[in-house]
Amino acid sequence: MLHLFKSKTIENHFKTISITGRLAFAIKCLEQYIKEQQLESTWLDKLIDVLWDFTTSEDLGEWDKKISDLDPNNIIDKHPDNKASDYDSLTEAEFNELKKYYTGISDALSLLIDLTIDIGTSNLYGGTGKYSKYTLESTLRVYLFAQENIDKIPDINKFKISHYSERHGWGNSIEKSAFD
Repeated sequence: MLHLFKSKTIENHFKTISITGRLAFAIKCLEQYIKEQQLESTWLDKLIDVLWDFTTSEDLGEWDKKISDLDPNNIIDKHPDNKASDYDSLTEAEFNELKKYYTGISDALSLLIDLTIDIGTSNLYGGTGKYSKYTLESTLRVYLFAQENIDKIPDINKFKISHYSERHGWGNSIEKSAFD
């Protein structure tokens, strides 16, 4: 995957940014993609709001439950046991509406949402290590996606304010406005 980049500059840059900063970058890319594609949806707005909650959350386990209820991979799972009652934050009508919405989105949007959620969830219940390899991989994939699909890529230097050296790689709590 990393061979797709002309140099390791971007990889090294993201290694110094916390998981919170990496997720913020991905959310900003998702927001920009939605804007450029002129995709308007209350479900996308709700998803973005819950994603941003990560950057200030004191309980990432609780955040994980909320984002799980909005994850397209979970909602459109065709397993017979996948039912509305499994989603604490959704009514049956909302679950059905969201399922219908997600089955109609593009593969590109689905991929970007998946990668963004992956950054927030892939190290939740394990150690982050030297630079959180799993979140770094998803972040680099978001960056590559942005290069190919977004006209105005967020300035990656804005995310340096959240350092990997803070809170064992997670970064300190930071408001989304800090990334504007």
